[in-house]
Amino acid sequence: MNKITPASGQQRLLKLARYHLGTPVTNNTAEAVDEPAEVSDHAPGNAKLQQLAARSGAPEPGTALTLGQRVTRRLQMQRERQQQNLEKIMALALEYCPERVSAQEIDPDWFSQYCELVLNISNDNMQQLWAKILAGEIATPGRFSLKTLQILQQMSHKEAQSLQLAASLSCRSRQEQSGRIYFGYIRKPSLWQLLTGRSMALLNLSQFGLSYPQILNLVDIGILHNVEIESGELQPGQSFSWQFQSQTLNCVALKRGVVLQYYKYTVVGTELLPLLNSPTHSGYLSALQQQLASVLQFK
Repeated sequence: MNKITPASGQQRLLKLARYHLGTPVTNNTAEAVDEPAEVSDHAPGNAKLQQLAARSGAPEPGTALTLGQRVTRRLQMQRERQQQNLEKIMALALEYCPERVSAQEIDPDWFSQYCELVLNISNDNMQQLWAKILAGEIATPGRFSLKTLQILQQMSHKEAQSLQLAASLSCRSRQEQSGRIYFGYIRKPSLWQLLTGRSMALLNLSQFGLSYPQILNLVDIGILHNVEIESGELQPGQSFSWQFQSQTLNCVALKRGVVLQYYKYTVVGTELLPLLNSPTHSGYLSALQQQLASVLQFK
């Protein structure tokens, strides 16, 4: 068990910033970079092009700069923007740092790679997620692998939205902490199935916002396993519980031969899932209970 130190998470983060970045971090650390004014989504294409050109460092029409000066200007703007991203994420992380943290120091190599990976993260929602990761790593060093950071850094905003949707349908069990998305069950062949014609029940997750292409995308980027998982065969009277955010669902198996089906998160997905705080989709939870009511009793 790790020792506990009186130092707060904020103090640990400030120490890291001073040592590795050479500057203190506060909520007002990042100075504004001289950015072009935002252009409306309905603006003409040439206006958007001019905005992008300005962000790249290209001079305004009529400005006489040599090619070398334009290169220098672009690189300087890029570095300032990267520094601003880094310092903003550091400032956000201060808000998530817990009061008490492990006495174990954060791995300096991990922190160095973390800083490199966040330089080009400018989306507000993604910055919040990266800030939570740093705060979590300070509280419990070793909680987030470098593989998780690398996958997250390559994740687009659209993929992050898919992950948020998946999180709203996800649960954990006491028996296994990896995240799961349950979508139905199957039953082994029996006389009951021959008489009723019911051998399985499946939920269409797209009606709750998570389409099959989005699931495949989460598989491709290493968030979900690439196969549909089946539980072991349930025994009548077997009890277990599922944790959907703050809500616990207690279940008891009613019939023999029932196998539950679900998508399972990879190690990377399991590390990211607690950071998302997506409210559980109430419609999904109701539909899941209704779908499984013939084979599970919910308390």
